[in-house]
Amino acid sequence: MIADDPVTDPDNEYILHTQEPRFIAQRVDDDDENAHIDIVEEIDDVAGFFQNDQVGLQALLDELGDWYAEYMDWLEEEEGEEE
Repeated sequence: MIADDPVTDPDNEYILHTQEPRFIAQRVDDDDENAHIDIVEEIDDVAGFFQNDQVGLQALLDELGDWYAEYMDWLEEEEGEEE
């Protein structure tokens, strides 16, 4: 799920990962072409869920990054069709 925080952080969108491990993440632009996903708030113990396996955690974050990029592409297409 993607959510906005118009009151305290209107320039950013957040990703709510609602399956275990649950957390709130944010897409961070590294440069014009690259970005990564950062966890900004853990609801569940993410490291504990992955038993400190950084490869498993990174795979999930990469998957979220791909999903977010596909969502943004879809959103742009939808907005273009409305015009």
